[in-house]
Amino acid sequence: MTSIDFAKKALVVVTGASRGIGRTIALETARNLNQNSILILLARSSNDLEQTKNLILEVDKSLNVITESVDLSSADVSTYEKILDRATGSVDTTGIEFGIIFHNAGTTGEIKRTTDLTDVKIWREYYDLNLFQVAALNSVFVRKIRPIAPQLVVVNITSLCGRTPFKNLAMYGSAKAARELFFKVLALEEENIIVLNYSPGPVDTNMFDSIITNAQSEEVQESFKKVKESTILTCEQTVGRLMALLEKGDFKSGDTVDYYDNL
Repeated sequence: MTSIDFAKKALVVVTGASRGIGRTIALETARNLNQNSILILLARSSNDLEQTKNLILEVDKSLNVITESVDLSSADVSTYEKILDRATGSVDTTGIEFGIIFHNAGTTGEIKRTTDLTDVKIWREYYDLNLFQVAALNSVFVRKIRPIAPQLVVVNITSLCGRTPFKNLAMYGSAKAARELFFKVLALEEENIIVLNYSPGPVDTNMFDSIITNAQSEEVQESFKKVKESTILTCEQTVGRLMALLEKGDFKSGDTVDYYDNL
């Protein structure tokens, strides 16, 4: 079984929930969740998280929405343990059937030629946020939530850049590739956990705009500009596709599914 029945009580964690795809995931999940479900929203900006929370409560005031301002680039295992302990200790967790985490937080890193990516400190900081911390949080999530939720679901927001090389996106793409393989191994090792790598397609976000603005290559800037002017998706479009995938279960655990697959 890979389908998710959002009509049942769930505990849901969303990283990078303060804006963009993460905020939209939180909102669209809230529209479908069983009343009294628990939403735990993680991001650095407490003000933006509160905005997300207020938008969710406009959708459904019965949801338990917990915000945690945390720098995901420097948090440690004990920080994640405290966050989940506080959340599960402050609400009624009886009757939870699904524990779901959306690993959405991420950055583009330096958008340069590979031969100009010479600062090892920047590489380490980038991988701290975009790979190492993801692995650490996921491990804590599994350990802490497995005892209270019979079915765990892990959704990794990945990118075509992790499977296809794009100029100037070596830092971004290499971390996405590593992260995607990490979750494929998780699916192999943990057969009772539903794992999905979801590639959202080109989406109109601050991250997409940063590539247009900051890419070292004018060719890259122009190609992304053309996409923005023609085929770019909204957050609502791509998250709607993600929600439909989860509800229908049209994938095998560990699969990577792109927005455009089987449309």
